[in-house]
Amino acid sequence: MNSTESHSGFTGERIIRKEPCRICGSVEGKKIAETEFWNLQHSDIVECTSCRLIQLDPMITEANTATGCHAYFLREIHEIPVHEQKRNLVRNYRRGIVFGRSLQKKGVHPENILEFGPGSGYFSAGIRFIFPGCRITVVDIVDEVLNRIHENHGFEVFRGSPEDIHMLGNRKFDLVIARDILEHVTDIGKVTRNIVTLLSPEGLFHFITPNGKEDVWGHYLNWKFRRRPSELLLNHVNYFEGSGLLDFLLASGFTNVEYYTYQVKYTFRGKGWRMKEKLATPVSIGLNAEELIRTEEQKKPADAFRKDEILDSFIFRTKNTRIISRYCWLKHHWLIRLDPARNTGHEIHGLFKMGVRF
Repeated sequence: MNSTESHSGFTGERIIRKEPCRICGSVEGKKIAETEFWNLQHSDIVECTSCRLIQLDPMITEANTATGCHAYFLREIHEIPVHEQKRNLVRNYRRGIVFGRSLQKKGVHPENILEFGPGSGYFSAGIRFIFPGCRITVVDIVDEVLNRIHENHGFEVFRGSPEDIHMLGNRKFDLVIARDILEHVTDIGKVTRNIVTLLSPEGLFHFITPNGKEDVWGHYLNWKFRRRPSELLLNHVNYFEGSGLLDFLLASGFTNVEYYTYQVKYTFRGKGWRMKEKLATPVSIGLNAEELIRTEEQKKPADAFRKDEILDSFIFRTKNTRIISRYCWLKHHWLIRLDPARNTGHEIHGLFKMGVRF
């Protein structure tokens, strides 16, 4: 088939997809790369010629996703130095405080909060610092993650995914959080409909997700320069173009409260626009996920820090909400905020509301 180039700048051959687009249902696409998720599954990376969403085709199966995510989780906790793990937990806590304070300034005081894919749980813990009486529920597919969060934070935990919310029953939430989650979900259309179902009237939906063009760039370059499948260890299966994602959310019934990109240093380095092989993702070597799980589970895990140890610093010991909030703001306030439609910036920050605009 003929090679084509779209407004996104990706060239590739027009194809008939193995699976239809998860947003618009189109079966036509443009193949821009091939990739392998561990040793579990081979997929093309395809840009939809109708709605511009870039996705894996075929999508990673539920079973392969669970195995690959488990392997990646164990790999990270055993390879990242303990001191760096601790720093990351504190960073997430500070970011949660900054976000909670921003809601407070808008006159929003959520009582029931749901977070999908909570990671360490420290982001939601930071929100609870601002709103001490709020109730927090988390959902994840990795049991070890849920066990750690319940032990460290006391949140209510459920094993599951944003695609399947039956375990939550008829609950409604004032705030649904999906930070670094949308790029992982296999059916973004279904997930969005589920979030609409879970939100209370005028509830808020907060997410961050990578700038799709920058995120997929390494896979694209690997295919251009080497014509071999790239390595995919972390299950990024959606790569969002800024204006296309906004159009999709607005069509789903949301109103835009905040929508911007930040951290442009990766753009300056060339991710998303520079044709340099050094920016390419490595070629797949078919890492064995099951073998890694067996090996890593035999090791003693890194120390799980208790919250009182993690937050044992002068600034948090003051217990002064105003001082702590100001300190966290200075650490994590973004001076540069750009329109995601320009595909500039490392991540897209979104805060959307059901109902009328603020």
